Amino acid sequence: MATTDKLIGIIHDKILLSDFISKKVKLTRKGSDYTGLCPFHKEKTPSFTVSDSKGFFHCFGCSAHGDIISFVMQLDSLDFMDALEFLAKEIGINFSDYRSFSKEKNKDFKEIKGVIESSKDYFVDCLNSNDGSSIREYLKKRNISVKAIEYFGLGIATDRSNGLLNFLKSKNFSKENIIKSNLIREGSNNSLYDFFRNRLIFPIHDEKGNTIAFGGRTLNNVEPKYINSSDSDLFKKRKTLYNLHRAKPFIRKHKIPLILVEGYVDVIAMYHAGLYGTVAPLGTALSEEHLNLMWKNYNEPIICMDGDLAGYKSALRTLSVAFPILKAGKSLQFVFLPEGQDPDNLISMGKKEYLIELINNPMSLFDFFWKSSTENILLDTPERRAGFKKSIESKISNINDKIVRNEYRNSFYSYFNKFILNKKNYKNNSFSNPIEGDLDQYNINRINKNLNFINREKNLVHSIINNPSILNSLDEEFSILPLQNSELDSIRLAIIRVYEKNGFISQDNIENLKKDVNFSKLYDKYFTSISWANKSFIPPFVKKNEDIETIIKIWRETASIQHSWFKKNKQKSNG
Repeated sequence: MATTDKLIGIIHDKILLSDFISKKVKLTRKGSDYTGLCPFHKEKTPSFTVSDSKGFFHCFGCSAHGDIISFVMQLDSLDFMDALEFLAKEIGINFSDYRSFSKEKNKDFKEIKGVIESSKDYFVDCLNSNDGSSIREYLKKRNISVKAIEYFGLGIATDRSNGLLNFLKSKNFSKENIIKSNLIREGSNNSLYDFFRNRLIFPIHDEKGNTIAFGGRTLNNVEPKYINSSDSDLFKKRKTLYNLHRAKPFIRKHKIPLILVEGYVDVIAMYHAGLYGTVAPLGTALSEEHLNLMWKNYNEPIICMDGDLAGYKSALRTLSVAFPILKAGKSLQFVFLPEGQDPDNLISMGKKEYLIELINNPMSLFDFFWKSSTENILLDTPERRAGFKKSIESKISNINDKIVRNEYRNSFYSYFNKFILNKKNYKNNSFSNPIEGDLDQYNINRINKNLNFINREKNLVHSIINNPSILNSLDEEFSILPLQNSELDSIRLAIIRVYEKNGFISQDNIENLKKDVNFSKLYDKYFTSISWANKSFIPPFVKKNEDIETIIKIWRETASIQHSWFKKNKQKSNG
């Protein structure tokens, strides 16, 4: 029997990588390879290379890398088998000939798909029939529009125990495959009955839009309130997100955020609010597969939890699931709704704009980690602070990606040092979270005076690198900034040259500088290495920050200290 391994070999032999990628990316020949603008991140200077001889692509900007199968998976958000199927069609090969199961099983697989598609039509027809009149009125009262009913393909299962069963029999589907669809159950006396009865039906789709399962909400207060199809060869709850196939085009083409809410009705409410990138898990806790599925489509999905204890605990569980699989550029953001509220409630109460404002101002994953770790904790003795550090270090050690792990450790010690240095954070021997404060909280002069000169000089230069827009106000001051370290001064001069040439400097300019061979070596030496960061305080103004006025104020205070130090040091040298 032909195998997928054989198909992979045929794909690599039949498709020239540069020819295929050139259909998506404008490539320019450079020696034996090709270059172009990376399709996986925004850039103005090409950093994306394609090598036919090596059979892979690589982006030096975002580190995307792989062969033709990886390219299709990343570009079109497909899983491995779907990418193989897509490429098989490209070269005119029957993909089913290379599946790892027999043609007979493949035939059954197709019929089960047919059972599910036909069942979807049946549920929709029931909603539009006389049986559905009261449910249509119920949906109207729930502010679910006719347009939304059609868009989401809502239907109903009547209270008859064999309505769907008889419909499927009339379509001549085999009894075995009707049962394998998980829509019909077999009783103890071998009798068959409908699994979904007297429920509002939500069709569930895979990423390509194929119906693979259903969710059902009770219509008569019978528990459980929601039930879903059981897992099958077609459907895995841990690998499926409701509405993802509809959300993807909006996320990719219109650059709107991917938002995860708790359930079907919340997704529909968000649709009414114009938040079309919303998805939901299917009655299960968020899994690694869910996170990877979201990250394929959006780098920092927003987790929007209901305003109750269960929602908060769910967010905490998500932290523990996410930590081991965090990668550079992939993270999460969190939005917590008011006590007792969910998206559907807020929108029904006319608070759409308030909800959108919350969505537009999410909390970062690290800030939620810090906040949840420091709530109601006493850190007023050396022993308690030592215990707290040990606990946090243990949690951070779960991050497998070395770069991300180091950055989390840096951020933790930065926050921790802010807390230690800022006595205002002690209130009645308890901790007040510094996330809620601003940069002016911190005694910047005291911090900088206690730094050795090399760290202060690093901070002054790194602040400009992370916040280049402040040069519009600090260009002259940065141009005359005295730096003892000659290599840091070389970095400063390189930045000044770009600024003088353009009349401004952007984040893209900075990123291009980082790709320069000489600049990148110095940048890595002083700012990528984390050894110094663990031993010294990194002030908030050094990091990327939207509070430009405060950054400029603190930068000038720090520069003033540097001028004074440099002058005294020079006098000592001359004396």
